[in-house]
Amino acid sequence: MGNPWLDISESDYVGHMSSPAVNQGPVLSHLLRDSLESARPETVLVLGCSTGNGFYHLDATVTRRVVGIDLNPAYLRRLIDRFPNPAFALEVRCADLVECVFEPDAFDLVHAALVLEYLDWLPLVPRIANTLRPGGSLSVVLQRPSVSSPAVTPTKFASLRSLESVFHFVEPDVLVLRASDVGLRLDNRRTEMLPSAKSFEVMRFLKVGLSK
Repeated sequence: MGNPWLDISESDYVGHMSSPAVNQGPVLSHLLRDSLESARPETVLVLGCSTGNGFYHLDATVTRRVVGIDLNPAYLRRLIDRFPNPAFALEVRCADLVECVFEPDAFDLVHAALVLEYLDWLPLVPRIANTLRPGGSLSVVLQRPSVSSPAVTPTKFASLRSLESVFHFVEPDVLVLRASDVGLRLDNRRTEMLPSAKSFEVMRFLKVGLSK
């Protein structure tokens, strides 16, 4: 059985995330902005980058290299179309995060928004820690359970319903423990409420060590 993300078109994904019932796109954009402003990274790795939502917040006077990884090649093509001549070095990689090899000590910020819910995330955390530079940041956005809304909100973009087969909630406290085991210290944690009665858990970890 193939990964359902490969069968969801770029237009369906963007339409779903922008629909009034969901409307998570603007929230995720400003959460990436917040991470960039907090970390002020020279190098950034965005896991599950999709079509580059929020990439326009990247400041080329601060950030010189950005790597985006996603499983769906159509999303990456759209990202490149949206940012044809960025002032920073932009690399995109079409890869499964479960198998993708990360460079060691390469990034000041790793951003993972609504990503861990769709894969076996426990083995991924030490690989993220390894690719961060000492003092670097891991920014994570997790979807929290809602008493009134399903994990995947129904919209007219029916292809998104296939994600229910692979979605699983990540318990934030378990993530904190796993991160601590590999030298990632929780620095900030808060809840971002959404108009749809859902909420995000927004977490920032710092790699223990000397800052850059």
